[in-house]
Amino acid sequence: AKASTRVEEMICDAPALANLDSELSSAYKTALRDAPWASANKRIRREQETWITKRNKCKTKRCLRQIYHRRISVLYSEVNGDAAGGEPAGANPATMMAVCRDRAAHIFHLRQPNVETKYEGQRTDGTHAVNGTAYLRNAGETFQCSFNSDGTSIVQFIVN
Repeated sequence: AKASTRVEEMICDAPALANLDSELSSAYKTALRDAPWASANKRIRREQETWITKRNKCKTKRCLRQIYHRRISVLYSEVNGDAAGGEPAGANPATMMAVCRDRAAHIFHLRQPNVETKYEGQRTDGTHAVNGTAYLRNAGETFQCSFNSDGTSIVQFIVN
């Protein structure tokens, strides 16, 4: 009912596009929240405005799917620390916590605000530990993310 443009109507009429729109919204909010510098935050906002202009020029669902997938990928690269001009993630605790939070939100079908993470440090085997809690309706579910030694990818996700 809130759709005001032809593109917004196409998105609302196609469940797959509506899901991509929700995923993009989540990735955008995460990228803004986890941007390491105010200048990165401003850049992400400008890029989003440019992206919306391009999105609104799409005439087909295929065009929309492609542009959504590209933008979501760019936003996830912001969170993972491999965006152009950004520093590589390395063993960055904030990035590992964000990646773990996103994984848990996906697994538990929650929004990121319902998931908390805490960096616990590097283990003696070189891996990094991030623990967290996913707040479900009636209880909290705890989990662990183990990252490789350089902190760039999850090697194990465990629900306690």
